[in-house]
Amino acid sequence: MKMSNVEPLVDQYGNPVHAHGGHMLYEEGYYYWFGENRTGRRKVSCYRSNDLSQWEWRNDVLTLDSPVKPIYHRTSLTLETKEGADRGYGTGAVIERPKVLFNATTGRYVMWMHWENGRDYSDARCAIADCDTVDGDYIYRGSFNPIGHMSRDCTLFQDDDGTAYFVSAARENADLIMYRLSPDYLSIEEQVKILWPGQAREAPAIMKRNGVYFLISSACTGWLPNQGTYAWSEELTGRWSPLQHLGDATTYDSQPAFIVPITGTESGQTSYLYVGDRWDPLHYHTSSYVFLPLSFPSDLEMRLDWADQIDIDLKSGNLKAEQGASSNRIRIKSIGTGQYLAAGEQLEIRKLAYGDPEQQWTVEYDSTGMARLRSADKVLKVDAEGILILEAAGAAGNDEFPWRFTAADEEGLLIGCGEIVLTASSEQRSSNGEITLESKVVHDPRRGANKQLFQLIPVR
Repeated sequence: MKMSNVEPLVDQYGNPVHAHGGHMLYEEGYYYWFGENRTGRRKVSCYRSNDLSQWEWRNDVLTLDSPVKPIYHRTSLTLETKEGADRGYGTGAVIERPKVLFNATTGRYVMWMHWENGRDYSDARCAIADCDTVDGDYIYRGSFNPIGHMSRDCTLFQDDDGTAYFVSAARENADLIMYRLSPDYLSIEEQVKILWPGQAREAPAIMKRNGVYFLISSACTGWLPNQGTYAWSEELTGRWSPLQHLGDATTYDSQPAFIVPITGTESGQTSYLYVGDRWDPLHYHTSSYVFLPLSFPSDLEMRLDWADQIDIDLKSGNLKAEQGASSNRIRIKSIGTGQYLAAGEQLEIRKLAYGDPEQQWTVEYDSTGMARLRSADKVLKVDAEGILILEAAGAAGNDEFPWRFTAADEEGLLIGCGEIVLTASSEQRSSNGEITLESKVVHDPRRGANKQLFQLIPVR
């Protein structure tokens, strides 16, 4: 069967699959997918598939109307908060990143998640729910701050001996804290590790292969994609490797959600599938998903490459990446502002919008390495007075190649024309800004966020 990264994902009724920030469990021939559903009074929905291609909606397993029952530690049972008015994200408390494990000792399915009040992200709690069937109506057990810590983006991991661990972002997302759970998975037993303190990681996901643990995560840039990383350790609660890049500069326009082990039903061989959320910064409900095969050049290395679709052989457990017709379009991202060049009536920078054609460019090079920048029917150039202009692609003089890309460091490059370079400015990351030309003498990180560094991001 094939999983596509270029087609919308829908359920058996033709409705969009709402399972963001989620997690999958495999049981009796089915993959069960839990994730955020912020439509109406829903909070977490469950889908299932026997081929990872066709998805069947099963139940809204957690809603504002779910039954509540406290457990033995101090929790708040509030779901329908006063602050949680519908702002396009649903009503009541905000529930994010639901993760579910099966506890073989108790015979129950246990969900951990991130809880917020619906107004802002100041509460930073985790929450728990459980059920005696995988896709039944979960009992909400309440929210709390684990051992007094903040808790935002989170994940669960179950080791080979059945011990479960909860990992969540704390201290305003500066740290990732790892906790060992109680035998019934319903409470924190002990804080066992702080991972990469102060390095601001979120969206964690853990897997184990050949005795080696891998943890993937993203940087903290809100709804905007960024460079993913991975690290490895031979002991889950021991020393971890430094963070290493995973995928491209935006993790192929995605943020990690979870990793699915796919074990061949006949071969017993296991492959690993990366599942990421492609958040739409302007329209949350049109956010989608990215499915990519993970490969391992060695037991201590992980690699993530793009695929338009994946051919999954469930008998052998093999994942085959397939490419479609390659697009030469790119987005040009300002690292300093987090926004993207757009060819409107004049050149400007805007918030990321995947469907905005004015944010998509092509780069053409001459034999000397100089470049021409084109967006649809417009070409970006500099006039005789040193002013940026957009001209029709067929206009006289548009055979020039005025731009040179110069790598400034491992993260970005300067886009220059002679002795001047493009410079982005924006008072706030949430508002559109403008592009000007300045001397590259202001290219100095000691001046603050570098407004002259850019990244070229392929359109996927």
